[in-house]
Amino acid sequence: MDLFMFEKIILSLAIGALIGIEREWRAKKSKEIFAGVRTFILICLFGVLTPYIAQLISSVWLVYVGMAAVAGMVLISYYVNFKKFGSVGLTTEIAFFLTYIIGMLLFFEAQPYFISISLGIILTLILFSLEPLHKFAHKRSKKEVRDAIIFAALVFIVLPLLPKAPIDPYGAINPYLVWLSMVVVMSVSFAGYVAMKLLGSRGLGLTGFFGGLASSTSVTISMASMAKRNKKIIKSAVFAIIIAASTMFFRMLFVVSFFDYAIAFALLPALAALGVVGYVMSYITWKKIGRTRTAIKLTSPISFKPIFQFMIIFVAVLFASHMAKLYFPSAIYPIAALSGIFDVDAITISLASLSAVPNGMPLSTAINAIIIAALSNTLSKMLLARWIGGKKVWKEIKKAFVPLLVAGIIVFIIQLFLV
Repeated sequence: MDLFMFEKIILSLAIGALIGIEREWRAKKSKEIFAGVRTFILICLFGVLTPYIAQLISSVWLVYVGMAAVAGMVLISYYVNFKKFGSVGLTTEIAFFLTYIIGMLLFFEAQPYFISISLGIILTLILFSLEPLHKFAHKRSKKEVRDAIIFAALVFIVLPLLPKAPIDPYGAINPYLVWLSMVVVMSVSFAGYVAMKLLGSRGLGLTGFFGGLASSTSVTISMASMAKRNKKIIKSAVFAIIIAASTMFFRMLFVVSFFDYAIAFALLPALAALGVVGYVMSYITWKKIGRTRTAIKLTSPISFKPIFQFMIIFVAVLFASHMAKLYFPSAIYPIAALSGIFDVDAITISLASLSAVPNGMPLSTAINAIIIAALSNTLSKMLLARWIGGKKVWKEIKKAFVPLLVAGIIVFIIQLFLV
């Protein structure tokens, strides 16, 4: 037996033990146990040894026999549990079969066995998260389920069918890019929305952070409105708004990285610095209020209205940016400032896309314009909080946002000399 086979055997024992420990811990609560730690260790080892022996004796049929044997054990277990407990759940049985498959995959995989190890960890995490997932699913409304189905259709059905070349005479509007941009933005927003639903109101720091991933503008509107109705939570509301606004800078980096790693890497120091300054200002505010819980109202980003709104804004910004690049290069900064007031994602993706193509927008121009859009959006949130929340919210919000904007201007000036 060679050293690599010995490694695979040891790894199979570890993966089987990891999954088995979770299943045995779960069995203590349900009083139903089909397979525990030892059985999962053995089945993963069986998955490694079956193709190994089949290779030694030059008989591929042994692999099929092994799979059939494991499938038979799963069916027998399900039948016994159904007769004895009336249980129709198949979770442990499926996990048992998948553990065998992971063992087989481990045999065929080369170092560093990334896929097999990752699958073992992911399977364990899914099994461990069953109760939260069930609770999350049961609390979802019909509209949220519909939105998730729409999102899946947008990603896996519509996107692959779209043409990947520009369709207008100026070469500005690429349907695939437009749809992909919408999918990326909605994915980040939906992830933040789901996280908010899972977390509930577990502290303003977490809700502000995930709210910022979903929509920092929505967090600003929601919290400013609540602060206007209840003066006692003004500082708490401002804290959540600052966290959400600061998270926006990291969200921008994440979104840009989907379209151009070069511009994302170049933007990292500037946007990360602004995000850190924002978090420092939020910490100063938090020290004054302590721990608070409150709910931030967010609507699902996966619905027709926000989708079409984003696409209209994005197409308009993309076309304007493209025309400015061709005919009015000096107009790109005013366009970025104006676009940032309404939607920072549209202008960010537009500039990243234009910079990524050959003979496209200069990297320095795109970076400067994206920073301008970020500062414009930050200023608009500060003014929005003043308009919705009133003078008392304004008094608190400007203590954090003014230093943040000043830091942004300094970062922009430094960026002008560096790029």
